[in-house]
Amino acid sequence: MEAVCDALLKPRLERELGVSVLHTDHDLCCILDDKHRFGCFLRNILSVRSPRTYQVSTNQALREWNKVFHKDRKLGKLPRSIVLKNLQYDPIHRLDLFQLPADGITLEHYLSKIKNDGNPITEKQPWQLQEFLIDGKEYSAMIVVRSNFLMTMTCCQSSASQLNYIHVQVPAIQAWLDSFMTALQQSEYTLTGQLCFDFMVVKESGEDVAYPIECNPRVHTQCTIYNTNKTRSLLGHMLLNDQPLAHLKEKMSALLYQDYGPESDQPETFWFYNEFFKIFPNDWLLQYCDDKDCWTRSKLIFSGDETRKPRNALDYCVLVFYLPAFFLAMMLALPVIFLQVFVTRLFASKQSLSPGLQLSACDHTMAIAIRTKHFVERLVDRSCNIEADMWEKDPVPFLAKNHLQVPVRLLATIRTGVEWKKIDFAIGKVVEVGGD
Repeated sequence: MEAVCDALLKPRLERELGVSVLHTDHDLCCILDDKHRFGCFLRNILSVRSPRTYQVSTNQALREWNKVFHKDRKLGKLPRSIVLKNLQYDPIHRLDLFQLPADGITLEHYLSKIKNDGNPITEKQPWQLQEFLIDGKEYSAMIVVRSNFLMTMTCCQSSASQLNYIHVQVPAIQAWLDSFMTALQQSEYTLTGQLCFDFMVVKESGEDVAYPIECNPRVHTQCTIYNTNKTRSLLGHMLLNDQPLAHLKEKMSALLYQDYGPESDQPETFWFYNEFFKIFPNDWLLQYCDDKDCWTRSKLIFSGDETRKPRNALDYCVLVFYLPAFFLAMMLALPVIFLQVFVTRLFASKQSLSPGLQLSACDHTMAIAIRTKHFVERLVDRSCNIEADMWEKDPVPFLAKNHLQVPVRLLATIRTGVEWKKIDFAIGKVVEVGGD
């Protein structure tokens, strides 16, 4: 929504200040920002590959579509299921992946659920029906475009909460973006700005094919993969230069291949606190680990700590910049460690992971110790691990966002009494239930 508001301001800035704004025009921004309109725009206007999409604004309309999908499946006209998605930002149901056709009871149960959660299907807040692409790999891509000319792109494997980034080359996505740019150049629309896409890459006739799931006409935190001095400088030149220069694109492609190519160590960009809290197992307070975390901890315990390459004392000097973060994080973590390991685990005796596999309180303590060591080693090994905010020449953004902005936002949320789900350390935001 903010991208649309920024687009409204663009012509005034260009008219009154005489500047060139790197942002999408309002009409095109509204199309790209709407998942359903974006899909229709690709299929009906640009004739570019995209999943089928429909829009529903009432429960009855959804029921009618469910009947149609049941009929099409019986006739063999529905090769893939259809997923129901909220067109608004919805932190509660964005991972539900509720699919049609469904039986009547299941459908009514889900309609009741979203109504009780405060996100019903209405005329003012319609939902989307989109072709569900299964058995594919999900990627996110961020691009910079000048007058329908693709200046640079970065692509990473995606996840539900995109907080870790390793740049990869995906030919199927590059081919789709080339066709997207060609179609735009032949249309009445002119695209300029920074955009991010979600893609699913599936196998069709033995070949990888990319389908765009949605587009967000704004900058993405994935831009942090431009983290060497050369790529930072060149990206800044691209953003400030209002001409689409082909030689800059070629130079950036070469630099990214040099930093993330198959012969490199594939450095990963991450956020300090998001990785720090993964040291501790999921519990009532912390939910930063994935579903396979228990198995990972059991492997750490039973296989022991792997050998790390030797380092000298100077390598650890970088930790000086993280001392305030370590101090605050440990102060916050001590009560959690006590509750999780020495109380909950002690009285419960053991945590069941699966039939035949259990971890005791002592095991959890050992896993936390090993993960803490790995985390410190990760901060030191800057060739393969890059904290997105930290730059030794200017540590102020890292310190300010994590230790001023986030605490202030969290205190404000607690003061208002609004229910919240998590802290997004990538953008320094507290994700509130029903918020954007």
